[in-house]
Amino acid sequence: MNRIMKFNTVLHELRSAKNVGMIARSHLSFGGNFLILIGAKDKWNFKGGSSTYTRKINEAEKLIFFNDFESFLAWNKNATNIAVEISEHAKLSSEYKYPKNCNIILGNERTGLDHSIIEKCDQTVTIPQFGDIGSLNVAVSASIVLYELNKNRSQISKIEGAKFI
Repeated sequence: MNRIMKFNTVLHELRSAKNVGMIARSHLSFGGNFLILIGAKDKWNFKGGSSTYTRKINEAEKLIFFNDFESFLAWNKNATNIAVEISEHAKLSSEYKYPKNCNIILGNERTGLDHSIIEKCDQTVTIPQFGDIGSLNVAVSASIVLYELNKNRSQISKIEGAKFI
């Protein structure tokens, strides 16, 4: 099944530039469109390793900032909004049929996504867990969901040596 995926990764009020950097790397690896940061723009002071991938996205003019979720919703009118959150009512990320045009929305490392934001999303997915840890790191969660979103794509980047190019 070869589907042209168009997805944005949306990070709502993340606290850690390191997590944003790791998510940016996964976003680029899986062929993401825009990386969208929601919250005060001045707090995103990327340094060290976290700056490498956010700089690549910024140079490609694919990094967008919004002050709040409502501003993001006003900008985004055509994509399906998919919240990634632990919920009894969520669909399993591994079984969900992701649409071709979607936004993957992740929340704050400590508090996740507020219920008012989840209500404004079209769907919520959760990552099945099997151990006794309460939740996964947000960057790990993003990578898993982005993999699930793209796992049925038939076109992958060419491998040269031990790297994709």
